[in-house]
Amino acid sequence: MIASSLDFLMTTPSAIGGSKMNLLPLAASFTDTIVSWFGYDASQVPEGAKVEFLLTNLPTSWGVFVLIAAVAAMLYGVVNLYRRELDTCPAWVKLLLAGMRCGVVLLLVVIFLGPSLVYLQNREVRPTLILARDASQSMNTADRYDDETAAKITSSVMNLSLEEVRRLRPTRTQIVNKVLSDPESKLLEELATRGKVQAINFSDHVERLQTRSALPPTGAERPVSTTPPTAEEASESSRAPKTPLPLLAADGRGTDLWMAIRESMSTDSPAAVVMFSDGQHTGRDDPRNAALEAKERGVPFFMVGVGDPSKPRNLRVASLYVRPQVWQDEPFEIDAIVTAQGIEAGDARVELIEQKVNESDKSLSSGAVVQTLQLEVPEGGGRLRAQFSHTAKEPGDVVYSVRVQPVDDEINEDDNQVSSAVVKVLSREKVRVLLVAGAPTWEFRLLQKLLARDKTIVVSCWLQTLDEERAQEGTRQITQLPTTREDLFYYDVIMLFDPNPQEFDEAWIELLKQFVGEHSGGLLFMAGPKHSGRLLTGARTSEFNKLLPVSFGDVGALEVASLLSSNQRSWPLKVTQANVDHPVMRFYPDRQETLQRWETLPGIFWSFPSQEPKPTATVLLEHSDPTLRSVEGPRPLLVAGRYGSGHTLYLGFNGTWRWRRAGRQAEFFDKFWIQATRYLVEGRSLEGRRRGYVQTDRDRYEIGERITVSARLQDATYNPLVAPKVEATLESTGNQPETLTLLPVANQPGSYEAALTARSTGVFTVRVRPASAGDGESATIETPFTIELPSVETNQIWLDKPLLTEIANLSGGKYFEISELSQLAEAIPNKTEVLETRGRPQPLWDTPGMLTCLIVLLAAEWWVRKQYKLL
Repeated sequence: MIASSLDFLMTTPSAIGGSKMNLLPLAASFTDTIVSWFGYDASQVPEGAKVEFLLTNLPTSWGVFVLIAAVAAMLYGVVNLYRRELDTCPAWVKLLLAGMRCGVVLLLVVIFLGPSLVYLQNREVRPTLILARDASQSMNTADRYDDETAAKITSSVMNLSLEEVRRLRPTRTQIVNKVLSDPESKLLEELATRGKVQAINFSDHVERLQTRSALPPTGAERPVSTTPPTAEEASESSRAPKTPLPLLAADGRGTDLWMAIRESMSTDSPAAVVMFSDGQHTGRDDPRNAALEAKERGVPFFMVGVGDPSKPRNLRVASLYVRPQVWQDEPFEIDAIVTAQGIEAGDARVELIEQKVNESDKSLSSGAVVQTLQLEVPEGGGRLRAQFSHTAKEPGDVVYSVRVQPVDDEINEDDNQVSSAVVKVLSREKVRVLLVAGAPTWEFRLLQKLLARDKTIVVSCWLQTLDEERAQEGTRQITQLPTTREDLFYYDVIMLFDPNPQEFDEAWIELLKQFVGEHSGGLLFMAGPKHSGRLLTGARTSEFNKLLPVSFGDVGALEVASLLSSNQRSWPLKVTQANVDHPVMRFYPDRQETLQRWETLPGIFWSFPSQEPKPTATVLLEHSDPTLRSVEGPRPLLVAGRYGSGHTLYLGFNGTWRWRRAGRQAEFFDKFWIQATRYLVEGRSLEGRRRGYVQTDRDRYEIGERITVSARLQDATYNPLVAPKVEATLESTGNQPETLTLLPVANQPGSYEAALTARSTGVFTVRVRPASAGDGESATIETPFTIELPSVETNQIWLDKPLLTEIANLSGGKYFEISELSQLAEAIPNKTEVLETRGRPQPLWDTPGMLTCLIVLLAAEWWVRKQYKLL
């Protein structure tokens, strides 16, 4: 069909309105009557549509001239034919007959052209409008409003006086909720007139929101109508809910404006983006580049700043870390981060306070300042590290606090002091260690000398290859491998270096299981290429596998494959970053510094084919060779675990003696092995009188991170506890205790786990008291952990108005103060598109009316011709 429109002057009754209704009532009525007579049904025309006349078979180009010539020739022939009729016929009759015949010809031409009527309907396609809200932690800031302009802006928005604003200090989140969710706010309704509003929250990730009710109007398309709404429609509209957005809760760990801009542009090609933020960008990519891309795509950003642009004066202790257990008369580090904002260059006095507590965590004293540091604050402030080295003189439970002295006009003095969880100072008793080795390896010889030099360690050695005539080494020499309960349980820690299983039997392995599981002894096993395969697969010693925190597949086949592989290349150590704070791994107070040191230590050549860690085990080191990766993950090399109430360590590689080349005087080799020994004996010192343990996967968390709590519990007979669930309490200072339910771990009798999300800062303690325990206080098992604010997100908290303004300008948008929202909707470009759709043509030629016209003309011509005796 060739849709050539002639702009016909016809309009259906339903579409007549405005001036047309007033000026052409008779013409419209007459036209409708004629069209109806030809069979056109005007009731099929949709509301608001316009009707047009079309010739569906009208030729194009030169075909039009051919048609005109043909019609003219036919009309000329008809006229000439009737001019030659008999003279007995009057001239007027000839003219009448010629006119009727020409009418027939013209009517046939009209039928050939296919006259039709078609309705046109305009449909409005509304664009998408993105409403983005900053949900990062900095939006919880309660500004002091030292800036007078910012105070007046907040005063007008919150309907408060300047004095009330500075006294109540509403958070930025409360301000955003006020302007978006207050029933009196018209912003959402005004934005809805510019397009379909879709809302997102952004921080270090983007969350798309589901609104609770539709913003008017939300359809993808709607017909254009000039008819005013009826009273019922107006009433229904007034009853529509006006709070479609959920309240903003700012719990994000960072603010990535670059990602928020990119994600906003990827949503249904938006016409514009309205973004509420304080402008504190913590992501890696520059948001200005994303703003330029938005400009190219025609998506302007209208940035709404929230907060006080003045940089506050504040000193804050951002974080504090100290190990949960330390040793009496042995130095340990206490690491604190102090942030300074808006402070002139100078010194800040930082104090370390020690406070003794009882078994119920109640203070026994007011606390005493045990150490003081003077930190140099640069101009404008920054992040400062306060590192204390302290020695506890008496065993017991202690809480350490770090306090920084406030400065004049400080924004908040409540955050100048932070306290640690309860630290257990272990008695300075000598640690008794038994070393058993199947050969005089470098590890065995160097570790024996290291432990022998330590005045706090008693070491006995049993080198299985040593001649009987020669005496074993150690500060406490032995003449045979301890095989009785009395002899073996004398020791606190047993270290096995690829031992020869020929000297072991079922009874000794069972005694070793009791030593670790019931006696809370520590066990270290370093695998080797000579004997470990037979130890783990032998009929008499296979039960040894249960003690280790890793699982093995087909050890024999894996050993063969390992022997066939080349060990000529050194593979770097792959550190599990989440566990770099583990007591065995910690070289420095700073996590990043410790991680960097581990990555620079000499790598490994050989490793034992372990398969995967057992549930609740903690992987510290993994193999970096991708060819050794299985479906369970990388090959574990250093794994810490528990068996019963004792600590265990698995080393699936040798060659730690190469670490002596790093640092000064083998400091990292020595520190690793001393820390490993201390870690193994901690189970004996802390949990020997308890039935099991409870622990978290880390000591420190940031807001929003996942916390895994695991427990290994025993009943009164020291068998694995069997219960459908275990109730624990989660306690923190100033908050009501919460109940935490730990559920059994499949195929791990006595093991229970629970997961939770870090939602508030502070020092927390998980306490478990097994249901079958007696009424003694010693039955309670506990572990502390700390939740901190994201250090990057909370370091800079002022409103970065210049950045928001630059982003808005680069994208083609505009920056608005939050008090200027009444002008926001008008500034957004109207990108509503009107699409014209055509209905199906309704023919006027294939109707009874058209056929009647032909019959009437032909019949009239025939009757006149007969009356005048014409052929």
